[in-house]
Amino acid sequence: MPALGDPPNYSTPRTLGLALTSILGSLAHFTLGALDYEHVSRYLGLAVMLLAGLLLVYGILTLIRYAEAVTSMQDPHARTPMYNTPHEDLTYRVGVGLNALAAGSALAWAIGGELPLWHLAAGVLNMYSVYLAWLTRPVGEG
Repeated sequence: MPALGDPPNYSTPRTLGLALTSILGSLAHFTLGALDYEHVSRYLGLAVMLLAGLLLVYGILTLIRYAEAVTSMQDPHARTPMYNTPHEDLTYRVGVGLNALAAGSALAWAIGGELPLWHLAAGVLNMYSVYLAWLTRPVGEG
């Protein structure tokens, strides 16, 4: 649990950055998957598009949670719990997992596709998202 007076984990700029980079990374994978689909395995292409869809949903839900946290901080009778929520630990784990898988798939596409620099750029964006997700993990007391 954060120290007394610390802002909720979801209301920090790094959570906003995680949401936006996850959304941007998913859109990059969708676009690159459509442009480079025929040069890589059909099944890898479908798997990456599914992964990009999950990453898009994760980014949008994280963005919604950020907006809820920011508005709840100004509400004297907040109806949304902000500390020690059951899904707080799961949110960062899913963020790390999805973005790490997307970075790995970007590396596979960079090796087999025709747009390696663009795939590597998407992978770097995903690795930055992994870093941001790691920073949003709940830190225990002591």
